[in-house]
Amino acid sequence: MGGIMEAVKKGFSIASKSLGLVGILIAFNLVGNLVSMSMAVVPGAQATPQMTTGAMIFSVIFILVSIFFQGASLGLIRDYIKQGAMKLGGFAGYGAKYYLRLLGLGLIIIAFIAVVALIAGVIIAITAPLNNTIVTVIAVTIAIAIGVVAGVLYFVPLTLSPYALISDEAGVIVSMKKSLSIMKPLVKVVRLILLYVVLILISLGVGFAVGFLVGLIAAVLPQTVGRVLMAAATSVINGYLGIVMTAAFMVFYFEIEKGRA
Repeated sequence: MGGIMEAVKKGFSIASKSLGLVGILIAFNLVGNLVSMSMAVVPGAQATPQMTTGAMIFSVIFILVSIFFQGASLGLIRDYIKQGAMKLGGFAGYGAKYYLRLLGLGLIIIAFIAVVALIAGVIIAITAPLNNTIVTVIAVTIAIAIGVVAGVLYFVPLTLSPYALISDEAGVIVSMKKSLSIMKPLVKVVRLILLYVVLILISLGVGFAVGFLVGLIAAVLPQTVGRVLMAAATSVINGYLGIVMTAAFMVFYFEIEKGRA
């Protein structure tokens, strides 16, 4: 547990010393939140096909652009951890350099998840027409077991593959193999899951506290102003904690690679 908390502490330390990078992510998140807010359906109204299509297109564009920001952030944080400093001037270069590899990595992992989900779904679908409760329960149990095993042995370890890709300047397949290999034995996967739990709990706590305070302020403001204020607060939280999490996982990756996590 000590290695996990050390990664979290270093994550906050790196984020606090990388406010320029945090500011870039805040601005990116704010643009996304404001655009999403402008496309939101007014309460009581129905979304038109054009609005739905526009929202879907924007979501896809936002995700694709976010990969650029992910690559840039990972590259700069790697530099900070290894060299003790980062140069924001390299932001665009890193974003472009790692874009296609991160995109390909994401698509492969999504395809892997889809295959596992399909297998689990087929098992349930095949037994459903039998109308046998026991058989259905067994099928659902098997499907869940497949998902859990795949998640623990593959999906969770593969979340470190972007860090392997950038820290080691590796290709897509090599980074996937690296992330799977360094997460053995299983106790390392447990530590990674615990790191996720700690960071998620911190995010929920901060989000709730800030959201509650901003909500109180927004309640006495005009509706539009209140929504903009909430969007800004959310952007700040996501921007800062996004760097905290990225740095914490990068620290964890380096430590576990050296066998110290």
